[in-house]
Amino acid sequence: MPVLIHLGAEALNLFKDLPSEGVLFPYLSRVRAADRATEFRSRCRQLGINGVTLHSYRYAWAERAKTVGYPERFAQEALGHNSKAVHRAYAKRALMKLPSLEEYEQRAAEKPLTTRTEDQPSTRP
Repeated sequence: MPVLIHLGAEALNLFKDLPSEGVLFPYLSRVRAADRATEFRSRCRQLGINGVTLHSYRYAWAERAKTVGYPERFAQEALGHNSKAVHRAYAKRALMKLPSLEEYEQRAAEKPLTTRTEDQPSTRP
């Protein structure tokens, strides 16, 4: 099932000066998928960038999603992970800032009570 991912204003701003049509990286669009990582690594080495791979961005995205409290099931869909275990392995190095229990209770008390929240699926067919 396809997933529609919305970009925030900051991410969209990065694209404003790019052409509105066509591929973003014409050369890479012609490179076999299996060779793109090698090509990326080669470009990074030329620029003196070490320790970064194309796959690094998937881990970073998963960690960022966990850090900000993005619902796990949304992050799983966005990254194409069918398993919670796989997704959790990607996000395991996320730095979590936990509120105190008192702060959490205060926030919970301020929220209006609802019968269903956005990250809980509906039980209706």
